[in-house]
Amino acid sequence: MIREKVLFIGDTSHWSRLAADFVGTNFEEVDAIFWNYGEPKPRIHEDWEGDRIFCFKADLILHPALLARARKSAINFHPSTPDFRGVGGYYYVLMEGAREFGATCHHMVRKIDAGSIIRVDRFRIMPGETPAELGSRTAAHCLVLFYDIVSLIREGAELPVADEKWGEKLYTRAMLHELQWENEVAAAHRSRLALMADAGAR
Repeated sequence: MIREKVLFIGDTSHWSRLAADFVGTNFEEVDAIFWNYGEPKPRIHEDWEGDRIFCFKADLILHPALLARARKSAINFHPSTPDFRGVGGYYYVLMEGAREFGATCHHMVRKIDAGSIIRVDRFRIMPGETPAELGSRTAAHCLVLFYDIVSLIREGAELPVADEKWGEKLYTRAMLHELQWENEVAAAHRSRLALMADAGAR
């Protein structure tokens, strides 16, 4: 058990619960926040001060003052490769027809998804995979990455430095909503065409 105070921030998925449980078995004092986009923002972190911050699949943007109050490290586990900063990487990588995706661990800085990269774990995208399916597989890889990095910290080992660079583009929530709306309109149009063709064939 490490005698340190940790702030864990994750979404409300079972993946985040597993990650938080792992932190709880390795650190003496843990404050945990589980939050999804659209919910009222939590306030526990406003005056938090301690040793480490771990963000896991969390969309909560942390104020630079909070990052500065983490005496040893502030690390994010981003469910995407560095090519896709921000949100919605599952959708964009499938739109591009890429063959692989992944999870990224990096130090947190003032700029979103821009800190030095610790490690990237990549895996192949399955034929016909949907964004939801890819999101679930990415979460599993993200959890394994989380276990590995926290284990290194527990053992007092030096964290690796990946030879990776972030993409220039930041994918925002507004961009994702627009993309999802366009996909819904296109799907509805295809459905109408199919119904018309079926009616014409009768």
